[in-house]
Amino acid sequence: MKSSGVYAFACAINWDVATIAQAIGTTSATLSRCKSKSLSSQTSEHAIEVARLSMIGINYFGCIENWNAWLNTAHIQFNGRPPQLVLNSIRGRELIKNVIMQLQHGFTA
Repeated sequence: MKSSGVYAFACAINWDVATIAQAIGTTSATLSRCKSKSLSSQTSEHAIEVARLSMIGINYFGCIENWNAWLNTAHIQFNGRPPQLVLNSIRGRELIKNVIMQLQHGFTA
């Protein structure tokens, strides 16, 4: 995946470059330097996982704005921190997905 694809995704979900870079485990500078080059396979995989998770979140919350609001709101499942802060790890993304699945099934905590 090229960083231009990451930029397009970030733009589509109203994230700035720093936010998407943190979420996929890289830096803004790396994304800027590699605009026409392919990102590492690990960074590309993280970007795809974040995109998939975002689609789940947007579908559940109804729109991008609600998804972003939820990501930036402190939650008990994340030790009182916003879910956005754990997006950069595989475990964090799994936890976010599990919380959304619980919400879909009527669990509120």
